[in-house]
Amino acid sequence: MVKNLILLRGVSGSGKSTIAKLFSFGNRIVSTDDFFIDKDGNYTFDSNDLKVNHEKCQYAVKLMMEEFVNGDIDLTQDTIIVHNTFTANWEMDAYFDLARKYGYAVHTMIVENRHGSKNVHDVPQDVIKAQIERFSITL
Repeated sequence: MVKNLILLRGVSGSGKSTIAKLFSFGNRIVSTDDFFIDKDGNYTFDSNDLKVNHEKCQYAVKLMMEEFVNGDIDLTQDTIIVHNTFTANWEMDAYFDLARKYGYAVHTMIVENRHGSKNVHDVPQDVIKAQIERFSITL
């Protein structure tokens, strides 16, 4: 069985969500932004909920991994794609821990905004600039 966890990284507006959808092919996709969507389908960002929504995203990945490992779903391969900013390496630590625990290979990909895209959640330019300034890369 092939088990992969793909972490898509990039600043707001870089195209992480678009790339995740392009890679979907039946793979499971999750983002912290998913937890800012209300029951009516409206996206409402509240920075006070950021920490708990990151924890919800991590928990969702944990449940997906457990579901596959326990045989609760019938797949020949399991790939989970998480698309968050992940501007600092430590922001991925919980996902690396889950991957080790459940036997997943981790792949990180950086999505660059070379296409001049606007971010879909109206993130202010000063916030994007701060994301760029703290973005860390390990090669």
